Amino acid sequence: MQEKIILQYEIEQWLYKEAELLDELNFDAWYELLDEEIKYIMPLRINQMEESKPDYSEATLLFDDDSTTLRLRIDRLKTDMAWAELPPSRTRRNVSNVKIKEVSGNEVTVRSNLLLYRSRSTDTTADLISGEREDVLRNENGKWKLVSRWFLADQTSLATRNLAIFV
Repeated sequence: MQEKIILQYEIEQWLYKEAELLDELNFDAWYELLDEEIKYIMPLRINQMEESKPDYSEATLLFDDDSTTLRLRIDRLKTDMAWAELPPSRTRRNVSNVKIKEVSGNEVTVRSNLLLYRSRSTDTTADLISGEREDVLRNENGKWKLVSRWFLADQTSLATRNLAIFV
């Protein structure tokens, strides 16, 4: 039991640290938390009437990134060519309902909820994006690395001008 409590604490602290790095726009440090085999996916939420089918598109992905495309996205944000993020968004990621679903060797599958608050420049309104994440973390030499992230937004239509963010 004590091992489960310690593992839960480690995973929660890792997720909180990750959120902090992203909120502080420290994308290079965030990238260091990713495994070189990272799969970073965000399917499109759909309204599905048939309960036997998923309520998201398995064919349409808003994000379908690997380590190379994530590195390109990060490097682009450092240039004057990332117009969608000039000036950078102010974000606050609230991670909650962290639940370890499976432990297999040195990998842990984790479900959590994310509420992302995002304000832009002088806009008087803000974006709220909420959803669920399923992550696989791998312990390599005593350090956790994100191997995969699957994020499903609660909204079918995101009221945001762009998705130049990380979930």
